[in-house]
Amino acid sequence: MAKHESPEVRRQQVADALLATIAERGFAATTLRDVAAKAGVSVGLVQRYFRTRAELLRFGMQVVYERASRRIQDVPVQAPLRDFASQLVTTLFPVDEDREQEFQVWLAFLQASLHDPEIGRIQRESSQELMDGLTRVLGGAISHGELPKGIDPEFESRCLMAYVDGLSLHAVITTDGFDRDMLTAALRTYLDRLFTAPEMPS
Repeated sequence: MAKHESPEVRRQQVADALLATIAERGFAATTLRDVAAKAGVSVGLVQRYFRTRAELLRFGMQVVYERASRRIQDVPVQAPLRDFASQLVTTLFPVDEDREQEFQVWLAFLQASLHDPEIGRIQRESSQELMDGLTRVLGGAISHGELPKGIDPEFESRCLMAYVDGLSLHAVITTDGFDRDMLTAALRTYLDRLFTAPEMPS
């Protein structure tokens, strides 16, 4: 790592090394020394930005959610909202090397969130932000007549997120039969059922 690089560039390189190390070794086995070695820097340089292992690991979880958030923000908002919802959710599928690594790291942090209050807070807030965004999209679809009236957009956003998480888990863990085409078809089937559901009685 060159000495003239900015703090932000260095933090990004440490973040890349952290995610790669967690994906390879797991959350519990990842140390400051491992991350420094992966980044090609000294432990002291890593500690210049992250005083403790816990601080570094929490930063890693924030990075995973920030990268997912940037991909979501890059999806253009346009009608029909069904297609927008599909493109938005598709950005979360682990269908390339970077997103598969991020999902593996997310799984590691998910386990850690049960015991680390700060990681748990980051996980809950980030997940809620994503579900709130989906709720707004589905609410807009109801207003524009794309979704039947009477559907609860908040409930449906939670169901959709759980469905996507389950597919992603099988894509990374089970692998056989859960390739990109299958994930795309499964999401299309889910949305077809949701967007063609009969109108609820008032």
